[in-house]
Amino acid sequence: NVPTDAMTAAPADGVYAGRLTRLDTGESLPAAISVGTNPTFHGERARRVESYVLDRSDLDLYGVEVEVTFVERLRGMVTFDSVDELVVQMAEDVDRARDLLAG
Repeated sequence: NVPTDAMTAAPADGVYAGRLTRLDTGESLPAAISVGTNPTFHGERARRVESYVLDRSDLDLYGVEVEVTFVERLRGMVTFDSVDELVVQMAEDVDRARDLLAG
């Protein structure tokens, strides 16, 4: 999770397919990226860029500087009625990102 400030360039709120690059190693990883305020969780107001690296569960990127590259917008930001609905949509977003970045 990366907080954004006035000097950070980020696209419109939504979900994107893209790449996360570790600046310490140069490794570039496919990712599903969310930009926005997490409207389903009503108390959160800070705008963030959250990158989910696809098909990797072995990464510890806390404290690592990264670059996020946006490839294609998948959808706009949506407020879901339940966490379960959000989880289903997130799985669909990850599948779409995987397909876009593989081809």
